[in-house]
Amino acid sequence: VNIYYSPVIELVCAVHLLTDPAHHQYEMKWAEEMLSILSQEELEALQTIKYYPAGGIEFLNYVLEAKELTDIERFIDYIDNSDVIDFFFYLLNENIEKEKISEAFTDINCRYKIQEKIKWIVENDILMYFFDNPKEIKDKAVKILYAVYRNGFNKKLEQAMDKLEEGVAYVNSFIGKDSLEGVLEKITGKPKRVFVGYKEYNIIPSYFVSPRLIRIYSDNNLYMVIDCRFTRDKKEALLDELSSLLKVIDDKSRMEILRILVNNKSYGKALSDIIGISTPTISHHLEILKQAGLVKEEKIRNIKYFYADKERLKKVIHDINKYFFSAE
Repeated sequence: VNIYYSPVIELVCAVHLLTDPAHHQYEMKWAEEMLSILSQEELEALQTIKYYPAGGIEFLNYVLEAKELTDIERFIDYIDNSDVIDFFFYLLNENIEKEKISEAFTDINCRYKIQEKIKWIVENDILMYFFDNPKEIKDKAVKILYAVYRNGFNKKLEQAMDKLEEGVAYVNSFIGKDSLEGVLEKITGKPKRVFVGYKEYNIIPSYFVSPRLIRIYSDNNLYMVIDCRFTRDKKEALLDELSSLLKVIDDKSRMEILRILVNNKSYGKALSDIIGISTPTISHHLEILKQAGLVKEEKIRNIKYFYADKERLKKVIHDINKYFFSAE
């Protein structure tokens, strides 16, 4: 049993987080800052990652092949120097044979056969675009990994180090007090049966992981990436989430936008006229509210309409009340 944190896995999970920051409420501020400093070209590369079946978690397949868990630059270089066939093999979660992938680069009929086999994970037009531009797709992956890494990622990782070390210590505190399967059941909340049959277990607390547990395995080795915050009690977890959400609405314009959208659907230009700020600024505020899960959108004809997620907002208000006035 090996218990450790991994800078390489942290980077992969951080890139995945950026594809949908709303899934990781307590790092909304970091995600917002990172998205604001990426260039347009880098944002386009990130958009491509969003189209991956698992939003970039596929890069963890390279962790198993490269066996590189600590040196981020060597890990990214490994991907950069890999063959596009291997890249697509991992991109499609090893569901398609490499020979079929190679044929699909030039044979559109082969692409359709692949699409039929994996239509539940990749939309048809996206898959065709990927196979038409294999080198571009791989280059964009390398670009966004390097972009996040070189824009203050190590500093953020240093700030998270206490949490990561707490996670490692917490797992270690269970080892030897129960069967290994029993320990893993307690830590992850998953049934014992999913952990049976491996010779080597790697338990990796992560700061950026989303969802809360990712399992990857190779031969007889199992890697489990888990949220390092599982050591928190419920009140601390609630405080972290509420603190992040309150930072999101700690702006009078965003509060006013939210109040308007609770009562009616609206669109950017109308909100701009009502509140008296520019349409681009309204769009910026709407994006932040969307990432926090407080606002949703729908397209009616050619216009994007926005509306508040009332249930989400009610839950936030309920949780604030619970935090301050709970008898616990």
